Amino acid sequence: MQRRELLISAGTLLSAGAVWAAVRDLPAGAAPPGADAESRDFVEQICDIVIPDSDTPGARRAGVPVFFFLALAHGLAGTEAADIGRLREQLGTAAGKQVHNLDRHELQNLIAGIDAGAYQDKTSVWPRLKRVVIMGYYTSQIGASQELQYSPVPGRFDPDVPVTPTSRASSNDWVGQQF
Repeated sequence: MQRRELLISAGTLLSAGAVWAAVRDLPAGAAPPGADAESRDFVEQICDIVIPDSDTPGARRAGVPVFFFLALAHGLAGTEAADIGRLREQLGTAAGKQVHNLDRHELQNLIAGIDAGAYQDKTSVWPRLKRVVIMGYYTSQIGASQELQYSPVPGRFDPDVPVTPTSRASSNDWVGQQF
């Protein structure tokens, strides 16, 4: 990683913290800016598909949909508010019908298809939007404290640790604690 990439990544993470502060400042039950009912439902489905509930709460239960709209309003990770419409249009074109007419299984299959080719297609908005969902989840209190294993003293360095399907990532840099 070059210095420029490191600085951009650090700035993005600091911005994510600022967006979560704005989420906390929203009155209970208030909709974030640019979030009509249809868009909220769509974003909740996207969050649930990207990081579903498992033995830990998924992105929807972590509050990522609200974070998502505020992140788009602030241009986090190079996004803009129109990206939701672009993704809906892309999914609708791939499905041959309106996105709100798709069931969860159809939407999940379409997203899997778009995800498979989106990183070669430089015009796709999906990589940016997926990045916002993942960033929102792992900077949320639930993602940072329940999904990641918090280890204040990570222990010795092992360059070759076996990873199993039940292994979880570790973090010793969670700043969501309140003192």
